[in-house]
Amino acid sequence: MAPSAASSAPSIGELRAQVARIQAEVAGIDTQVEAAAEAYNGAVYRLGQIQSRIRANGETLRKAKRDLARSREILGARLRAAYMQPPPSRIQLILSSGSVSSFLSGAEALERASSQDAAIVRGVQALRQRTVVARRELLADQNRARDEVAGRQRQRDVVTALLNQRQAVLSGAKGRLGKLLEAQRARERAAAAAARKQALERVRATQSVAATTVSSPLGGSAGVVSGPGSAANAQAANTALQYLGVPYVWGGATPSGFDCSGLASYVYAKVGKSVPHFTGAIWAAFPKVTGPLQPGDLVFFHNLGHMGIYIGGGQMVHAPHTGDVVRVASLAGRSGYVGAVRP
Repeated sequence: MAPSAASSAPSIGELRAQVARIQAEVAGIDTQVEAAAEAYNGAVYRLGQIQSRIRANGETLRKAKRDLARSREILGARLRAAYMQPPPSRIQLILSSGSVSSFLSGAEALERASSQDAAIVRGVQALRQRTVVARRELLADQNRARDEVAGRQRQRDVVTALLNQRQAVLSGAKGRLGKLLEAQRARERAAAAAARKQALERVRATQSVAATTVSSPLGGSAGVVSGPGSAANAQAANTALQYLGVPYVWGGATPSGFDCSGLASYVYAKVGKSVPHFTGAIWAAFPKVTGPLQPGDLVFFHNLGHMGIYIGGGQMVHAPHTGDVVRVASLAGRSGYVGAVRP
């Protein structure tokens, strides 16, 4: 027999574990995305550096070409001038020189001019050749860098797509968990409302406007009391029911959070009665109840370690402990009962 949809649906605990697991995966993939993105950024940066060097190389090559052209123009002009008016021969230099030293100086000047022109042309040609070689190497580097950029981008895109996919799965799991939690909260609110309604009905059924009867003190205690409670006490019990579902907070005495004695102190202040925020002080301050419990009586347990507010029908409202909320509980079978007082 196939399992039902309800039985096969994951529980809140299972969905929490699934969400935590996917969140851990997403965190790991996110780290990979960062690494892939930085690798891509590095490839783009290196490509930019190579392109900058190519631009600089291009400018150097253009300058070398201009220099070579100018050198050739200068050399051409000299050759044309030499053709139109050839330089003097050695015999002419000897005949025109006044001395041997003058002849030698003239001959050396001609040779230096010729060798300098040739050196200039060779230097510019060598620079142009080096620049051409460097440009060829830079273009090869640029192609490799572009391939690296493309590869890094593909890696980044793959990891990013994986991250997006897992984030979508995480979003879906969170959505399902949120719906389950909201359904659970709705059930808890409905249960709390039902409990509050029942408790209010009990309070109304047992509520009495008769005056409280207090006997004389016994043994130095605050005294004992029996008979019906007061309307104010019943109203305090009624007020306490308005805070069902408020979380337990250690030392709390406000609607943002209560501990056991803080709840009693707060609701009794609402009806104009001062109740200490301490179980021991409350126990000592008010008369002990000897007869049947009445709505508003404060009941104590575990050597005054805990207390609640009686609401009638054998039930009390109390703030149990850390992690719990203000709720209605039965006194029947509850261990550690010490007694009750009536403010």
